[in-house]
Amino acid sequence: MSLDEINKKINRSGFIPPILRQDIITGDWVVIAPGRARRPDDFVHPKPELQKKKNSCPFCVGSPGYKDNAKIRIDCENIYVIENKFPAFYDNEASSRSYYPEDFYRERPSVGKHEVVVIKDHNISLTKFSKSLTSEMFFAILMRYKEIKKDNQVFSITPIYNHGPEAGASIEHPHAQIFASGIVANTVNREMDGAERYFGVNGACVFCDIIKHEKREKKRIVYENDYFLAFCPFASRLPFNIWVIPKKHESQFENSSQNQIDEFADATMETLSALEKIIPGLALNMYIRTLPTTLDNSEFYHWYLEITPRLTLFGGFELGSDVIINVIPPEKATEYLKNSK
Repeated sequence: MSLDEINKKINRSGFIPPILRQDIITGDWVVIAPGRARRPDDFVHPKPELQKKKNSCPFCVGSPGYKDNAKIRIDCENIYVIENKFPAFYDNEASSRSYYPEDFYRERPSVGKHEVVVIKDHNISLTKFSKSLTSEMFFAILMRYKEIKKDNQVFSITPIYNHGPEAGASIEHPHAQIFASGIVANTVNREMDGAERYFGVNGACVFCDIIKHEKREKKRIVYENDYFLAFCPFASRLPFNIWVIPKKHESQFENSSQNQIDEFADATMETLSALEKIIPGLALNMYIRTLPTTLDNSEFYHWYLEITPRLTLFGGFELGSDVIINVIPPEKATEYLKNSK
């Protein structure tokens, strides 16, 4: 879709499609999504009481919002999936490899998919999920991941969960989201570059070596089961930053078995439960980082879940330098978390 075609679509329907723009210096991508800004709360500091009333919730089963949204078929008892009403990435027949220049900058349609994975029960909070419900949610994400991956316009998929208004959750009803885009996420790009360099020098996956080191030191491990390790990274960017990672080398989340998903849910909920005990009512973001869909396998990349509590705000130094000041060492954070059990 050209820029002229986009303008025509705006005039016909009022829909404003998101656009990808690339930073000419760093190469990082940014999504410009004016359609999402039509929601008033995007410009208001989020407050805990947003969408507290069940009868006004668009995600509750039986509500007008629920009835108006077409459901994506998925075999789950406690979960349903819909397309996001305000997508950051959207279906487009044009090739995602096509670039549309704006002067000397690069701009292109924000091609992909954006889905919402909704827990049917309005009154349950992420940190209080049962392990079986968490497993069902991860399984739903896995099934949608496999289906979305078939789209040749999608290069990478990022499942996320925003918990609490300070973490960007404008609707209280529990839900995860799946972002599928025609670009590789900036962070994954940087991680893959670093992991490939490490592999070239050491002949090993850096993530696997991190796991070995953490198991040997035992200073930063929060929880461990047969398949997964939860730990506070050595260079944690934020207080109580936690990774939940497969102990065996796995580069693709979508290849997980049902047993692995169950163990993944166990490690995730044990970690979230510990966080909730020491910081009741905390807001947090969770996101899965995994191999781009354009690659079949990788010897040097390793998928994982990152949990990022929203306890601090960035100041001028952090924003200006992209060097984060973390006031709680990961070793101390681990002590707090382990003592909560």
